[in-house]
Amino acid sequence: MLLGILRFIKGYVVFRAYGKSPERIMNICAQRGVRLWNARPVSDGLQACASVKEYRHIRPLAKRAGVVTKIRKKRGFPFFAAKYKGRIGLPAGAAAGIVLLIVLSQFLWTMNITGLKTVSEERLTALLNDSGVRIGAFKHGVDTSQARRDILLKVDEIGWLSVNICGCHADVEVKEKIKKPELEEDSTPCNLKAKTDGVITKVTAARGMSQVKTGSGVKQGDLLISGVGLTKQNTVRYVRAKGEVMADVISDKELKLDKKYDYISLSENKSSRYQLSFLGLDMPCSLSFRIFPDSVCTQKTDHLSSNGVALPLGIVTETSIELKKEQVTPDLGQAKAVFKKALLLYELFEKNDSSIVQKDWSVKESGGEYRCSASYVFNENIAESVDFSVEE
Repeated sequence: MLLGILRFIKGYVVFRAYGKSPERIMNICAQRGVRLWNARPVSDGLQACASVKEYRHIRPLAKRAGVVTKIRKKRGFPFFAAKYKGRIGLPAGAAAGIVLLIVLSQFLWTMNITGLKTVSEERLTALLNDSGVRIGAFKHGVDTSQARRDILLKVDEIGWLSVNICGCHADVEVKEKIKKPELEEDSTPCNLKAKTDGVITKVTAARGMSQVKTGSGVKQGDLLISGVGLTKQNTVRYVRAKGEVMADVISDKELKLDKKYDYISLSENKSSRYQLSFLGLDMPCSLSFRIFPDSVCTQKTDHLSSNGVALPLGIVTETSIELKKEQVTPDLGQAKAVFKKALLLYELFEKNDSSIVQKDWSVKESGGEYRCSASYVFNENIAESVDFSVEE
């Protein structure tokens, strides 16, 4: 293969030899050290290949042997260059393309991050950009060791990180720290007391002595599980009480909604502008961009991809959407729908560890507003730890 490449660079010809004894040309060339290859007989003579330089010596030798030679094909770079000699644009374009390819190969085109679980990819990408590891960076100027140290100092959740640059691609591999289980300090004795009023439904005392029974009512601050007990030798023992005390707890929730209020929503008026993103640089493609007094902006980047890999070339679309303000006057039915959603959010986020036993709610008009009164019975764990000191 290498020999074929060298022959193509130097150029060669495919010629035929005609006459009474065309094979004599091979003997003469062998005697004079002229190299031929791919020699084979044809119907009217002999065909072979020779370099351009050596073919010039073949012609006078062929005349002496009474053989006529004729070139059938010309192959190689010299003939290709001569063909486009008058078209300067083609070689100039080829040279510019080669130079551009060499220059672009010195920058990072793609980056892949693996191993993330709790840390967001957006946060790590921002830190990598601050450390110089970003799309469009000059790869020989990226200090991967310094970037690794900076990120490990800034993100406590990451225990190990490596940045490897291969060609125009950066691979970032992350291993997060394994959180140590929280060990309970048994040296400090404590009691479990009620953090609110309720009716006991279940008592589970993992450590300590239970002071309440199922069905009994308790008030806030009452002792549920004691951290003071007796050993088999009837001596006092102080422990850190542990357990769960489930109780039915009454909870009231009050909500209000004005009969007239301003509601802000997205309008149909929007304005967009586009930018060409290449190797981390954004170049405007449109100059006009309407800005509204009250608006929200969104930004979206659509990258070109090849074989599932996003290339550092794409279109950035920045859209501004106008906000419209309108006065809303809800009726009683609409107010109930608003309160229903608000109560659902209260149950999901503020009482997510509790189960609903009973729920009653109503909506009434009062002056210039609607009032919602909700009464719940939640079943929840009401035990909380209260440390106490022991004096000898």
